[in-house]
Amino acid sequence: MTNQRELRLEVGTEVPWALSGPGADRYLLVNDYLGYLADRNYSPRTLRAYGYDLLAFCRWLAAVDVDLASVTTETVLDFMRYCRQAPIEGRPANVVSMTGKRLDRYASTTINHRLAALTGLFTFRTLSEPDLRNPIPTGREARRVSAEERNGLLGHLVRPKRRSALRLREPRRLPRALNRRETADLLSSLRTWRDRSLAGLMLLSG
Repeated sequence: MTNQRELRLEVGTEVPWALSGPGADRYLLVNDYLGYLADRNYSPRTLRAYGYDLLAFCRWLAAVDVDLASVTTETVLDFMRYCRQAPIEGRPANVVSMTGKRLDRYASTTINHRLAALTGLFTFRTLSEPDLRNPIPTGREARRVSAEERNGLLGHLVRPKRRSALRLREPRRLPRALNRRETADLLSSLRTWRDRSLAGLMLLSG
């Protein structure tokens, strides 16, 4: 259970989720941003996910004694480096994956989700304070369209997405075809000839 003396995320009175606890008044921008997302009709689960991402950032800021208003690009890079190296509580440090990667570290998708939350937070700040510099850089590499999106069925409708240049490379997992045993198990698990015919059509047509 979270220590009640720590900065934490709780169900709010005016917004679904809000930061509370000691020092929460230093991060009013976070609560304003979560309220802004609520006004835009974001789901409570999305608000909760963004809230915990920003909570991790604010706790780290408190640990390194940096104010939210003083965050620079270098600060965000330091946070990204911290996320890559920080162990996950409760996971053994001596367990590795088949690729040799330790499993007590945050996944790239988790870190990128945190960076996306920071991107939204500081972009929201520029709406009310346009003179403040956004510490999250954007560049040409953040506006490319992937080949998969460009060559898809509706590729002509795809528009480039603006993404932060601060992103970790995520592993690209390719689909694996079923072997003969797995195909037989799949077909034998179906109860009707209709389902078997549909499954067979999908398997034989690729």
